[in-house]
Amino acid sequence: MQIDVKKINREKNYVLCNLYTGERCVKIAMGIYDYEDLVRDNFFIRDGKEMDSAGVLNTTESYSIKKD
Repeated sequence: MQIDVKKINREKNYVLCNLYTGERCVKIAMGIYDYEDLVRDNFFIRDGKEMDSAGVLNTTESYSIKKD
């Protein structure tokens, strides 16, 4: 699992993201205050101020869940 931040809308207080789970990409939205809390908690690995060449403002580490 990994989350990429694609757009931050400060006027409407939401953040648009892509959630990657294996081979699937799901678009999700979260409140801007939740996003800012996660940035402070170091859940996201960048500062989110500059877009990279792939159009990503921020991202997480990749996490995996072991299936039993």
